[in-house]
Amino acid sequence: MSRPAGFTLLELLVVITVIGLAMLAAPRLGGAWATGAKDRAAVQELGSALSHARFMAVAMRSPVEVLFDLKNRTWRTSPAGPQGRLPDVGISMLGIDGATTPDASTSVIRFYADGGSSGGTVVLDVPGNQRPQTRIATDWLSGRIEIRD
Repeated sequence: MSRPAGFTLLELLVVITVIGLAMLAAPRLGGAWATGAKDRAAVQELGSALSHARFMAVAMRSPVEVLFDLKNRTWRTSPAGPQGRLPDVGISMLGIDGATTPDASTSVIRFYADGGSSGGTVVLDVPGNQRPQTRIATDWLSGRIEIRD
């Protein structure tokens, strides 16, 4: 005698229980992932803004600056341009104007009409990456932006 197609009540209860347990665990597991994704998105946004500032300097044939306010954790492009928030992680500025002292709260990367820049590196301690630090490096000669994470 063949059994009719379908699932037994016991099988359905086991599946519903497993799904319920997975839904209970998801917010705890997803919270760290969401924070890491938010930080990585902020890094990508900053890298794009630096590239955009370089493009604008060449297009307008005048210097464009990206100003970093480490105290308020923000950055903005001057003259008027994109602005945003720095990730809520440890930040170091290497070789950037205004970042000559460890307690400097403002720094700037300047892009020039020839495509070059004042240069420097922004070092971010973004958790969840394969490497312990993410670096956004700006080459002083070519103005090229490189994100290493």
